[in-house]
Amino acid sequence: MLQEINISTEDIQYAEKILLPEGANFDSERLDFIYNFDTIDLQAVPGSGKTTALLAKLLILETKLPLVNNRGVLILSHTNKAVDEIKERIGKHCPKLFSYPNFIGTIQSFVDQFLAIPYINNYLGFDIKRVDSDLFKEQLWREFQIISWKKEYDKPTTFFWGKHIAEAKKESTRTGVSESVICNLKIEKNIKDLYFDFNDEKIKVFRDDSVVLATKTNKKYIGIKECVLNVLNNGFISYEYAYKMGLNCISVYPKMKLILQERFKFVFVDEMQDMDTHQYNLLETIFYDDGNSKSVYQRVGDINQAIYSGEVHTDEVWEFRGTPLTINGSHRLSANIADLVNCFTLNSEGGFQVEGKNENSNLKPHLIVYKADKIKEVIPKFSQIIKGYIDSEDIIISNKSKFKVIGWVKEKEGDKLGIADYSEQFKPQSTSQKIDYDNLYSYLTNLDKGKRTLEPIRKSILNALIKILRIESIKNFENRYFSKKQLLNHLSESYEDEYIYLKRNLFEWCIDIIRGKTGEVYNSLKAYIPNLLNLFEKEINHSKDFIDNVILQPVGEDSIEPLAKDNIVNYNDFDIEVSTVHSVKGQTHTATLYLETSYQNGNDTYETQRLSSQLKHNDFFDTRKYHKQSTKMAYVGFSRPTDLLCVAVCKDRFDSHLSDIDTNKWKVINV
Repeated sequence: MLQEINISTEDIQYAEKILLPEGANFDSERLDFIYNFDTIDLQAVPGSGKTTALLAKLLILETKLPLVNNRGVLILSHTNKAVDEIKERIGKHCPKLFSYPNFIGTIQSFVDQFLAIPYINNYLGFDIKRVDSDLFKEQLWREFQIISWKKEYDKPTTFFWGKHIAEAKKESTRTGVSESVICNLKIEKNIKDLYFDFNDEKIKVFRDDSVVLATKTNKKYIGIKECVLNVLNNGFISYEYAYKMGLNCISVYPKMKLILQERFKFVFVDEMQDMDTHQYNLLETIFYDDGNSKSVYQRVGDINQAIYSGEVHTDEVWEFRGTPLTINGSHRLSANIADLVNCFTLNSEGGFQVEGKNENSNLKPHLIVYKADKIKEVIPKFSQIIKGYIDSEDIIISNKSKFKVIGWVKEKEGDKLGIADYSEQFKPQSTSQKIDYDNLYSYLTNLDKGKRTLEPIRKSILNALIKILRIESIKNFENRYFSKKQLLNHLSESYEDEYIYLKRNLFEWCIDIIRGKTGEVYNSLKAYIPNLLNLFEKEINHSKDFIDNVILQPVGEDSIEPLAKDNIVNYNDFDIEVSTVHSVKGQTHTATLYLETSYQNGNDTYETQRLSSQLKHNDFFDTRKYHKQSTKMAYVGFSRPTDLLCVAVCKDRFDSHLSDIDTNKWKVINV
């Protein structure tokens, strides 16, 4: 039985009341999308409120549930943060949408729950407890080291040594590092990228699915296959492997596609441009199914913002089906900023054009032109400009105001520029906290700087302790490696005094790290570890290098800044954060300074060289790879601010490439 979703004026007013400021309404562009329940693509400009339009559709769908035959709604996004935003904004209004048969989560969580884990557990017979790429790779390397020189497996290290030694010798000549050290590092990287394909039973590389070993009687094949199976038996699988398993599931059980299509009547994917190829193909296979799907499949995003995970896509993963719906009006951008951003648009299908609808500010973009020896004065000048506009009330600040300095490249060797050249306070760091590192000290220094609590520090220390237990092959009563919770429960139940002692130390270690006493905490942990291992009748053996190897040398507490000060500068009584373009994707700023940096080698490595025509308000037509990458970075970076956009350029490059820039569209300020 077909079910048509009919949306009334009252439905729209209901969604507007929940999602929009009082008196505001959805315009025709957004209404076209909200009313549409066909398989379509939506291409929306930065600051368009596309997610808000999607949420309006979901709020209205909630009032129509349950669907005929109790079919469900599937909502997927790329990150947990995006999923949490959906839950925070409409969760209390949508109790049915957030329960069976519906599902709201990341693409990874969908694949894990509906495809990979059921297939692995029920068909292959493994009991997977944790999906984590770092831990999977660590365990695979550990298993390989056990067999690496065993004759029964034909000494597999010799096979990989032969694959990498020639390149290692070249790098050794160039860098002066021992060829054996380089070769061993290449072997480790190679091993960590291997997997066993259960479909054709070959050993392959994740990176490109190339076959490494295929003969089942080959001793090296047997050894490496055992390594992979041992890691799976221990309950670990990587994110990449989970996707492979998901595809295997569909291959082995073709009816799974139909089951999922029957389950989910409507499928909505937000931030579609952030898809990896394997994610894109998996969802296409299931929910588009060459046009034969029983699901309505809507994909939402901005193809021009396809940057993530350190990469910048030039060959588009997302291919539109027919002409996409568009939302061209940006509530974030002023007309002046939008006119510039529009020149950096690579894909304009469906009449896509960036139109600035923000009338609260219409400052011209600013070029901050600096002499090479004045580069450290660029950010203070940005702060001074902001202060002037605050004083003149051209910028009205609130508790939501954000001021950011961003660039593409963090650090650069030689005379090429990176963000670090503009600010001594800038400390390159990962945009998200890893949970696995090569040495103990890194667990104390690579922390989640976005949180101002003890929680991320405590978790990181416990992760270090359970890694030491794994390295020493210490397992729980179920013959599995300890999780953080299991370790604490074990100590609490069997060694109460030691449990209390560890809890007290954890608190003190966290406080000391916040105070900048990382070196002292490191030494204290080193002293504690033998006591912990003694509880399991073990001593430091295989974990010695992990404990003692210090990549970031601890030279005393004065060398370690308190966490809250990293990458924050303050010149005029307000904070300015310095970060990368990748880290601010999706954010809204009051004012943004985009720093020119150098990417790749050769001529024209700076954005101001590659994009001089676009900075002069001409459309982009270049087909060169790095020029297109630079365009996407600028498109994302330039489209963050509501009020003020500044771009920093060295005077030498300004004189050679931008001296004839239109001062009716730019304000040029010299440092």
